[in-house]
Amino acid sequence: MKKAKLYRKVKDHIVCQLCWRFCKIKEGEMGFCRTRINHNGKLYTLTYGNISAMESRPMEIKPFFHFKPGKTTLTFSTYSCNLDCPWCQNWHLSKVNPPVVYREVTPGELVDKAKIFGDIGLCASFNEPTLLFEFLLDAFKIARSEGMVNTIVSNGFMTPMALKMLREAGLDAMNIDIKGNDDVYERYCGGKAKFVWKTAEKAVELGIHVEMINLIVTDVNDSEDTIAEVIQNHLKFVGPKIPLHFTRYFPAYLFRNPPTPISTLEKAIEMARKEGVEFVYIGNVPGHRNENTFCPNCGELLIRRYSYRVLENKIKDGRCPNCGYEIYGVW
Repeated sequence: MKKAKLYRKVKDHIVCQLCWRFCKIKEGEMGFCRTRINHNGKLYTLTYGNISAMESRPMEIKPFFHFKPGKTTLTFSTYSCNLDCPWCQNWHLSKVNPPVVYREVTPGELVDKAKIFGDIGLCASFNEPTLLFEFLLDAFKIARSEGMVNTIVSNGFMTPMALKMLREAGLDAMNIDIKGNDDVYERYCGGKAKFVWKTAEKAVELGIHVEMINLIVTDVNDSEDTIAEVIQNHLKFVGPKIPLHFTRYFPAYLFRNPPTPISTLEKAIEMARKEGVEFVYIGNVPGHRNENTFCPNCGELLIRRYSYRVLENKIKDGRCPNCGYEIYGVW
């Protein structure tokens, strides 16, 4: 076990400050995420170097559509989660407690593997990367010193303290998954939407590249009212230039509702553009026109994609080659 960061001792228990749950953890017990334990009045992490999966993956599959298109990162994960979504696509990792006995992967080993695979950096994904917090702080510092980028795909439920420390360690970009409104969180996932939007707002403020993703689940968060609320919060907290991905749901884990109709996703795209979101995408529908990036000023096709493959990229020096409009992103 490695000593954890971000906690405080209160009388007979510890308050974890890693995510918005602020778990009160008594001696010998673990928090909700089952990755941090109170041992002799100190908090320890059970996930340092406890890696569940690792592979080289394209930016577009995460999805990052406006950050280093066509490049790959070494993508890795640990176990468990601090939310409890019944449709989780990676439930075989997120619903599993960290093994007690494992071979520890060192931060330096991860960076070395990224070099071997020809990746431009690291990406913590698959399960919630916040649970690898202490490991990420060390790995990101090494990667940055080697000229690499650091990214995460997150549910956004981390505290501002945790986010700030990740940024200081070298976090460059994050994809944040917004589940819907507070009702969706309370009924299905735990937590509150407002905390996720606070994280997104803080990330933009810190200069982190941000892209938002909303998995639209049939009969859960697919009403026009819920989608409209997501769009309005997107404009309020992160602004019109931050990309917004509406992604198609498929049955997984405990959920058997039918896949999201493509027409629902297309309606969401139409609503977001009408309200002024500049870059809106459809996910999990390979070949759809709205996988592509268009200039919001003149309509020029800038990046042509098929699924997670970039087929053509016309962006020059971060601008549309047709009208010169500046395109949000890291190109």
